[in-house]
Amino acid sequence: MAQWRHGFTLIEVMISAFLLCVVGAAIVGFLSALSTGGTARQHISDPTIESTLALRRLQVLAPDFRSVLAAADQSAILWTSDRIASRSVHLSEVALLRFDPDAEELLLESVTREALIADRTLEHEFLIGQYDSILGVFDSLRLDGMLDREVLSEGSESVEFSAAVGTSGIANATFVGADSSARVRLAPETLEEPLR
Repeated sequence: MAQWRHGFTLIEVMISAFLLCVVGAAIVGFLSALSTGGTARQHISDPTIESTLALRRLQVLAPDFRSVLAAADQSAILWTSDRIASRSVHLSEVALLRFDPDAEELLLESVTREALIADRTLEHEFLIGQYDSILGVFDSLRLDGMLDREVLSEGSESVEFSAAVGTSGIANATFVGADSSARVRLAPETLEEPLR
């Protein structure tokens, strides 16, 4: 009768060592790719790409965009539509483009439908000289959680808005990255300004 030996043969030890090396190499490769991907994202944040993406997302989110009402520093007020056919600006027809420096995101904010239904007094009409007060209204609504937020771009160090020289209803946006910048024009397909 043959006696069975307890233990592993040399072939079994070599195969297990080989498999252990393959698994270890795969783990090292995965961790290396993970760390490289994080730094690659920083290099992809090109202002030209971010500005183009922001304009395309704005076209999708606000296809009836009519006019830039005001633009300064890190925000721009947009008249997105004339839902209440009056050719004047109401809160439900306004969106705010705002750069959040903490998150490095360009946001498009608008009042939620639920907030407008719950409080009819929010549907305020803003006359031509009152557009700066829209920023204060948006600040208080943001604190109350009554704004919808959409991210238009991320990864820029800053986005600065300015009114276009010699043209009303149009603004410039300058996207600044680590070592470059890109300037785009915020202009609707068909410019329409409020009458009052």
